[in-house]
Amino acid sequence: MSQSHAAGDSDLRERLQRQLRDAYVINRELGGGGSSRVFLATEVALERSVVLKVLPSVLTDGVDGARFRREILIAARLQHPHLVPLLSAGDTDSATGPSSCHWYSMPYVEGHSLRELLTKRGALPMHEALRLLRELASALTYAHAKGVVHRDIKPENVLLCDGVAMISDFGVAKALDDASAEALHAGRRVTTVSMTLGTPAYMAPEQVSNAKVVDHKADLYAFACLAYELLTGSAPLVRKSLRATMAAQLSEAPVPVRDVRPDTPASVADIFMRCLEKDPLQRPHSASAIVKVLDALAMPTASSTPAVAAAVPPVAPPRGVPRVMMVAGALVVAAAASWMFLR
Repeated sequence: MSQSHAAGDSDLRERLQRQLRDAYVINRELGGGGSSRVFLATEVALERSVVLKVLPSVLTDGVDGARFRREILIAARLQHPHLVPLLSAGDTDSATGPSSCHWYSMPYVEGHSLRELLTKRGALPMHEALRLLRELASALTYAHAKGVVHRDIKPENVLLCDGVAMISDFGVAKALDDASAEALHAGRRVTTVSMTLGTPAYMAPEQVSNAKVVDHKADLYAFACLAYELLTGSAPLVRKSLRATMAAQLSEAPVPVRDVRPDTPASVADIFMRCLEKDPLQRPHSASAIVKVLDALAMPTASSTPAVAAAVPPVAPPRGVPRVMMVAGALVVAAAASWMFLR
């Protein structure tokens, strides 16, 4: 790292700490934030560890800071076991540096990312992959029902805590879009946020060509790319360059998942290959369709599980006792019971 770059890193941390005053104490910088800067901090009032993510200026130049904070607080209402909730948001004062930087906070999750797990282990055992996908699909179903699209589903944005999967950064894209719209309405020049969100290996074709029309179907596509990677060890359309990868998302058909991982259940392969359709209208209507497929695998069926009565073998009569005598004895007992009841 060059001295000028290191000085810039230190300057951002100092600016952020001045803006936070006594509400947070920044402890150290965390890695793995991509273009964002990620800091581990202590929220003083509650004595808890939080993550502060500072967004790059390319995403936030001209964005209305007050609107961004309001939208993050709205997104913070998303509460689901498999979502990392948003807590608060703010920005550094541009008077203390070259430009204002927007940030938001989340709880600090002990564990590691799904990307780290895939890097270490590659394709996961089928039962483990299906369990994680069920957890993530339930979170997508919930958030989409609330009208919130993620727009950057990828292994880096999935955190694992004690083996439980949680999607992070849900609601940030919507907050940026809405804050950008507010700034544009006020006549300010704004960076095109929509075009800069997303990761090529997981971007839906419509997101590559025109990100402004992206809806929850783009999340389904990205989630299917993630599922493909969990099952096979690689996303379906990764090429040698970002440009080639984006071109593949637009025009190339992925290799069927069962050709790469033959033990994939047919229903699972089918639902995720449908999610990888180029035309959003050909994809499932919602993530709930994925949940139903995964739930069905865990439910016993008449063909796979014998009936309870058949599972318990009948008690055979003692040898030498004719069946007719057993039936007659049962009738006598029944008659005696009826007589006692009438008495």
